[in-house]
Amino acid sequence: MRCPSCGAQVPDGALTCPSCRSSLDVTRKISISDATWCPSCGALVAPGASECPKCGASLVADEPLSARSVRDLDLPEIGNTGVMDALSEEGRTGVMTRIESAIPPVDDASLPTRRVDRMPRTRALALAGLLALVVVGGAALLITHPWDPEANRISATTPADTSMQGFPGLLESLTGQDKQTGQGSETQSSAELLVQYHGALGDLSERADASEESLGDVGLTGSAEERAQGLEDVRALSIEVSNLIESIGGLESSDNADEVQHLLTLGNWLRNRCDALEDGWSRSAEADRPADERDSILADVSASAEYASFFSENYDDWTPAA
Repeated sequence: MRCPSCGAQVPDGALTCPSCRSSLDVTRKISISDATWCPSCGALVAPGASECPKCGASLVADEPLSARSVRDLDLPEIGNTGVMDALSEEGRTGVMTRIESAIPPVDDASLPTRRVDRMPRTRALALAGLLALVVVGGAALLITHPWDPEANRISATTPADTSMQGFPGLLESLTGQDKQTGQGSETQSSAELLVQYHGALGDLSERADASEESLGDVGLTGSAEERAQGLEDVRALSIEVSNLIESIGGLESSDNADEVQHLLTLGNWLRNRCDALEDGWSRSAEADRPADERDSILADVSASAEYASFFSENYDDWTPAA
């Protein structure tokens, strides 16, 4: 017969093709008494086969060239059990029983039982879920700080010394953006602050007059320490004026826009005057003999005299209404 897979000539009684090793799916009745065994793998071989259908070993005995040792296979002797005779009775079809090895096969990962073995155990799933809960919960607590409501607060809460800004005392907390008040109370508070800021501008202007007077005396004849102190004082004065201008600008609204603008103009005049004084004191502090550099020290102060004149002429007229 020929192999249905590759077309090779197949010996009668062979169970697999000796060429491609494909199963021939042919059922034949073989008498056990006529059967032989493969000397290489021990598989059952049909009578007349030239090679083992299992391992492909040749079954044709070679002519002995010389005396050679014979391998003694300890194979069981199979006699006539009567099974094949019973199957050969007329009217019955004999089916050869497949002989399988008693050794269990190697574990196959494709078997259903192996797929079950690869599934995570219930304990492992529970442990993974608990670990994820701990990590996520801990991160949430670390971010939200439920035990400390002030942890994420960004507004200033430290009391600030406002004595250098013309407002004696400590400022405990910020107001304005953090708090909202009614329209009536906000207008009343702004009016009071405008009056307070107007008075602060007058006080700062008097300090500027004193600094200018001191520059014409101590700034020209004083010691190096006195001139350095005069420069430090006028710088502090400039900072206070700048902070006061910023505070006045924060009060601008539709009801008091004109009064706020008047105070801002007074503050800018005063700040320009302070800048000129700071330049004069700086030259005085750097000079070895300031008296010899009188004109250079007092030049900027003389140029800013008009700012002092504008301030004094309009200060009383621009007094805010209480």
